[in-house]
Amino acid sequence: MTTVEDAVGRTGTADVRRARRAARRTFRPRRSWPAVLAAVLLLAAAVLAAVVAVSVAAGSPVRVPAVAEAAERVAQLNWGHLAVQAVAGAAVLVGLVLLALALLPGRARWTALRTDDADLVVGLSRPALRRAVAAAARGVAGVRGVHASVRRRAVRVRVDTDLREAPDLRDEVRAAVEDRVDELAPLRRPKVRVRVRTAKA
Repeated sequence: MTTVEDAVGRTGTADVRRARRAARRTFRPRRSWPAVLAAVLLLAAAVLAAVVAVSVAAGSPVRVPAVAEAAERVAQLNWGHLAVQAVAGAAVLVGLVLLALALLPGRARWTALRTDDADLVVGLSRPALRRAVAAAARGVAGVRGVHASVRRRAVRVRVDTDLREAPDLRDEVRAAVEDRVDELAPLRRPKVRVRVRTAKA
């Protein structure tokens, strides 16, 4: 059986780095709704501006009541007016929030796995990783029930046992889960945290 370590040993470090970059790029969580919101607002403004421009060029300007009233009020204001400064500040704030949301990664739904091949990108969904971890913990002797959760940087496992005292069970479960995680070979290895709930006396 070929292990990840063997594959890494045979593959050039430049190829490995290129493969890891490709996996990170592919499975980087993206926030699409800020872009959709900004695109819809810009499209609405562009359509309105185009309609007004075409109507003016045709010699019969279209009068949009809400826009016309707002334009008349704005024409009476200057940059030093408090309302103008407040609206400008709000627009800048909304723009910065949309920009930050677009740049910052969203919630990851996939875990990138190591392949060390830039042409092969493999990912595992969070539910699949959770099931794999739970199955590994369930295979440990003395475990009655398992509840697993996958976070961005950690895997949390809570096991229930019918035993009243289980001093070694936590370490055994952690070892089993870590072995399973190592077999899957995620690009960023999550920390494994295990909690054991023993039977009540």
